[in-house]
Amino acid sequence: MPPLDNLTVRLRAAAEPAKKEWWERYLKGEIEFIGVPMGAIREAAHAWADAYGLDGDRAREAGFDLLRRPLAEEKLAGILLLQERSLPAGALKAERDLPRIAAIFDAGHIWEWNTTDWLCIRVLGPLIETGGRPVADIVAAWVEAPGLWRRRAATVAFVPSAGRGEEAFPGLVDIVLMVCSANVTDAERFAQTGVGWVLRELSDAAPGRVFDFVVAHHDVMSREAVRMAAARLNDDHRAALGITGKRTRR
Repeated sequence: MPPLDNLTVRLRAAAEPAKKEWWERYLKGEIEFIGVPMGAIREAAHAWADAYGLDGDRAREAGFDLLRRPLAEEKLAGILLLQERSLPAGALKAERDLPRIAAIFDAGHIWEWNTTDWLCIRVLGPLIETGGRPVADIVAAWVEAPGLWRRRAATVAFVPSAGRGEEAFPGLVDIVLMVCSANVTDAERFAQTGVGWVLRELSDAAPGRVFDFVVAHHDVMSREAVRMAAARLNDDHRAALGITGKRTRR
């Protein structure tokens, strides 16, 4: 594999102290940033990949290696390579590569919400959308994972497809509600907000089922998660849940 440090040098050359301070304040110091704007991360990642001929399978391996690196921008660069070089080439195979991603989580290389959510929205979500039920079942099984972040991924990975409900693939609504049922019993904030986020998206396709879920689990859902889940429900449903104010529209 090409030297990863060469990419880090490119990233450091594009760093902005004010951006570093903003991100680390926003993430509350959970991960180290060097302060590279997203456009510059993309530019550096692709220039580095071009220099070493990284496409398809080689881009996949580089992406996985970068997810194991300590800096936030290194991880984001790895996610961009997976999304923009491996996925279009068909080089990510769910049965082979999802267990490898699970191992990256379980080894502690992903330990905060920003990297988790980027990976979900840009890589795991598209894999589910193209692979349908077989891929969804693999990701949904992550609700049994030992660590919070892979369990959060089991919900957030469905955010891109949840709004289409059964049009995405038959059984999606049941799968999303199943992963939410498993995670909603965890009082940890990022377990709760993962549930709230995906339920908000699901409410576009199945508002009645989302309302019923929130009613059934109201005692264990955080107030934040309830408000997220109910953001797009109609006024009657929101009032029944004790939520006032205007609902959010897509």
